[in-house]
Amino acid sequence: MRSELAKLDTAAKALNNPDTFNAKSVAIPETNLMGITKLDAKASSGEYKLKIEKIAQSQSVSSGEYASVDTAVGKGTLAIRFGEWNGAHDDFTVDAAKTGATITIDDSNNSLTGLKDAINAANIGVQASIVGEDGAYKLLITAPSGAKNEIDLTAVETPGALGLANFNYNEIDGLALDPLLDGVDAEIRVNGLLLTRASNHVTDVIDGLEFDLFNESASEVVSINIAHDKSSAETAIRDFVAAYNTFLTDTKKLVGYDEEKEAFGSLRQDPLSKSLMTSLRSILGAPIAGSSSDFSTLGAMGIRTRVADGHLEIIEDGKPTDFNNTLKNNFAAVRDFFVPKKSSDNSKVTVTGHSAKSVPGTYAVNITTNATKGFLNGSAITIPFNTLTGDYSFKIKINDIETATIALPANKNYASGAELAADFQSLINLDTNLVAAKVNVSVGFNSDHLEFTSNDFGSASKVAITSVGSPVDMANLGLSVATGTNGIDVAGTVGGVAAFGYGNVLLPAIGSNAEGLSMKIGVGATTANITFSKGFATSFNELIDNFTKSSGLIKNRENNINKDIKKVEEDQKLLDRRTEAYKARLQAQFAAMEGIVRSLKSIGSSLDGILDRLPFTSKNN
Repeated sequence: MRSELAKLDTAAKALNNPDTFNAKSVAIPETNLMGITKLDAKASSGEYKLKIEKIAQSQSVSSGEYASVDTAVGKGTLAIRFGEWNGAHDDFTVDAAKTGATITIDDSNNSLTGLKDAINAANIGVQASIVGEDGAYKLLITAPSGAKNEIDLTAVETPGALGLANFNYNEIDGLALDPLLDGVDAEIRVNGLLLTRASNHVTDVIDGLEFDLFNESASEVVSINIAHDKSSAETAIRDFVAAYNTFLTDTKKLVGYDEEKEAFGSLRQDPLSKSLMTSLRSILGAPIAGSSSDFSTLGAMGIRTRVADGHLEIIEDGKPTDFNNTLKNNFAAVRDFFVPKKSSDNSKVTVTGHSAKSVPGTYAVNITTNATKGFLNGSAITIPFNTLTGDYSFKIKINDIETATIALPANKNYASGAELAADFQSLINLDTNLVAAKVNVSVGFNSDHLEFTSNDFGSASKVAITSVGSPVDMANLGLSVATGTNGIDVAGTVGGVAAFGYGNVLLPAIGSNAEGLSMKIGVGATTANITFSKGFATSFNELIDNFTKSSGLIKNRENNINKDIKKVEEDQKLLDRRTEAYKARLQAQFAAMEGIVRSLKSIGSSLDGILDRLPFTSKNN
């Protein structure tokens, strides 16, 4: 029985996968300009005309020559940041949204090979390689493709072990490396709209479709057609119907009359087996909880149960209500019947998950407190600003993770507050402690002051400046040792019951009908109605799992049977012992009885003729 249920469960799981109902097909003409690499179920159907006017290019720079790959390059650190160089390569605009890396060179890796390996090990998309031969080796550094993925490099040398300055490539210290290629964005027209992308691997121009760009053309247009592929859903449904009918046929031998053996099955009188079959028949005919659609039963989709034998039958009579027409004209309703559906009438409240404990239905969500992020604001400063003199070093703690000492670059002019904020954000997010903890911060310039904001929501979201190199100099930036304002966790109710908030995630109370649902609450959300339906396939899988899991009903039934068998075995042993004891007692009694009989026979023999020997009775007298 368990084996047959496992086969049926596998067929139902295919219907439980949303991708089964969201499958797409794509048609593209033969071309050497591009190639499709991935088509997701979420891809939007339609026809798209692409014109590839430019392909992306990576910035590339090279070092001077070294006599050997093992030649020392100096010790210290080499900071790599992303951004964009101007045409003259004398001004670099840092992209504060991208996190670079700080490379450490010490005795363990002080060589051209060691520097190459350290850059590659940073895993930030920057690739280093050694080129050349016969005493003329250079380090070639290649950034990720794209105009704003160019890099600058800043060395901080260890006294007495100089050399890393030969890898400087920044506007303050100059360009010690040779520029070879500039970063360039790809340019693509989609249905006439010009778009730029940093990479030739394009993932977000057409939702759900990924492709690679190979060449550019001023004239060729590539037509891409994406259509809804209903065949996978139809196949999965038909496979489930076939699997259920096979299940009924095979289990009939267990719970009914086996015609081959001409005998009733061994589980005919088993109460659990009867309960299982009743439950399966019931779920096939019941409407899906939480669904308000006209297609809330299998019957409404043209899949009915035959009265004669209980098998499922797909109706294909050509009528508007048959299976084929339902699949063709009401495919979205068919999908919603089979797979779980989570929806919200407020775009700021997103249902992100559910569990087996979540009860289908509609729940009112009321937000009493919106989640906030921890922040720290500086005081007013004057822009433009420069670091020609002074000590602008500090330590900052984000979500209780403290950075190492960070310093603004010396001798730099900041023409705008946005430029200053971008440098702060880039340098802070480069810190290895924050990178390891996957914590980062956003820094902005608001009117006349800097604002530092943790990128996480909730009470664990915090920002604090823990130390400064020079209080006087940092005061010129409006900053000092200070603790900012902590973030706040979201709070509210779900279904009228107080929920648990962590960051911007709201979880219904344990034990409530909505338990297991999780929601992401956007800023400004106040109320929403969320609706959850498990779908037929999930309910069917849960029913089977309830019987077949390691602690399920079948296992419990087997345990009870095994206990009964063990008890019978113990009773049999006890009965055997009692039987042996009774047998021994009877044997002893019989032996005693035989002894008495023998004794009586002996006495009888001795008495035989006694009268002839007694006085007065002897025949001789």
